[in-house]
Amino acid sequence: MFLKKLQKTNPQLIQTALELHQSGQIEPNTYILDLDSIIENTKSIVETARENNIDLYMMTKQIGRNPIVANAIAQNGIKKAVAVDPWEALALNKAGIELGNVGHLVQIPSSMLKSIIQLKPEVITVYSVQKAMEISNICKEIGQNQKLLLKVVGPNDTIYDGQLGGFKEEEILEAAKTIQQLENISIAGVTAFPSFLYSPDTGSIEKTENAHTLMRTVDILQNELGIKLEQINAPSATSSYTIPFLKKMGATHGEPGHALTGTTPLHGYKEQKEKIAMVYVSEISHKFDNKAFVYGGGFYSRSQLEGALVGREYQKLMDNFLKGMENDPGAIDYYGTLNLEDKKVDIGDTAIYCFRTQIFVTRSKVAVVEGIQKGAPKLLGIYDNLGTKIR
Repeated sequence: MFLKKLQKTNPQLIQTALELHQSGQIEPNTYILDLDSIIENTKSIVETARENNIDLYMMTKQIGRNPIVANAIAQNGIKKAVAVDPWEALALNKAGIELGNVGHLVQIPSSMLKSIIQLKPEVITVYSVQKAMEISNICKEIGQNQKLLLKVVGPNDTIYDGQLGGFKEEEILEAAKTIQQLENISIAGVTAFPSFLYSPDTGSIEKTENAHTLMRTVDILQNELGIKLEQINAPSATSSYTIPFLKKMGATHGEPGHALTGTTPLHGYKEQKEKIAMVYVSEISHKFDNKAFVYGGGFYSRSQLEGALVGREYQKLMDNFLKGMENDPGAIDYYGTLNLEDKKVDIGDTAIYCFRTQIFVTRSKVAVVEGIQKGAPKLLGIYDNLGTKIR
């Protein structure tokens, strides 16, 4: 969904991707991360956050928990990370990244709680009184204190499949009263997801019902229980464009993820401060029934892909766009499909895509490249989808 914008704003990334593939330095089914552009995106987001007094946690699941990129983001102003699950927390800690928020979207398993708490995350998000009790017991055992975020869910909130959980809005008051009595833990704040979403109708980012639920919960906890909340965390679509919205609604924290690579939905429709900094590279495997098939492994069911640029020479590739077909969500993406129509492609041609992804749920490789924007690209390393270096 970003290919036309990419051709206009970052053609250097396309050329680098083509050269790396055709020279054999990367294989098909590889995402390329443009480190220069990610750093500039980070600086832009950080500057806007400072102007609006908003704190940030980086989200790295979209880029495969990559340690080089995570450290570059930290060095340029977003010091701490939100770990989408405890395994990401362990990977980021190993890479030297401070932990901001752990437990949202995936609760920490009971057997892993002690090891995560000992990493001293700034906050842990909990969905239940029982999980808070577990944390309290472990903190008493090891002599440590831990701040919590309560995830709240209202009756009309938007919740994605596979992500349902949290405190019901009507139950948050009694739950918070119980948690307040537990030792070695404290309620630092609240969170809800997604707080903002792109609206095709308005062509902009809009507050969701979840955001309204979040702020109603803030009023309940502060006014009825007298809790002084340090954190009102409103993740989803956090970018230079949306950070002023966070301030306006009264939030304190955002969690940029896709904005770091310039791939929020808004980036597909309107030019933003952040530059698109990620492509997916594959290769024509074969042709059949007027379709071309590329090697898969990195396609994502919510990618909204439109197609790919195909070829072996830069100028010809830039003019050779083939429409794509998203795989059935129930299928294994052994291949991706492109409609040939009247276009010509050969086996072995490079296919370059640019769409929304979550690298950590693919089986792709990740190539980190610096110097693209200076005309001197340098491949820094090849990693797997979970941040482990391959070469």
